[in-house]
Amino acid sequence: MRRELSADFGKVQLFFHSEQNDGEAWLIAERGRIRRRWISEYPQLALGGPFGVERRLLDAYGITGKPEDLDPSSDLAGEWAATWGDCWATTVAGESGIDPTTAAADTVSTSGMLVAAAAPIE
Repeated sequence: MRRELSADFGKVQLFFHSEQNDGEAWLIAERGRIRRRWISEYPQLALGGPFGVERRLLDAYGITGKPEDLDPSSDLAGEWAATWGDCWATTVAGESGIDPTTAAADTVSTSGMLVAAAAPIE
């Protein structure tokens, strides 16, 4: 579905950010191709290569590949996982277009933007 939308509209982005540490996820598709899909809770489902803040953070740790290729039991994987506060979906969203958590109500967009927020569970 996302591929078709990006083929029709050029670029489609989907982001999930949890304030309750339920994970981070994003999907960025352009011209009918998935550029990157990342789901922190399910790294084996990742597609595409890291770029932007994700790539810079990997480079800072000397990781030349993808986070999904790391041995989960390695010290390096543990160190990388501890840095996710620096690579939230909102940060990726901001670099890829608009961070919906900081966008002003009058932010102009050449296309539509849908923001959904879940109420905290009490």
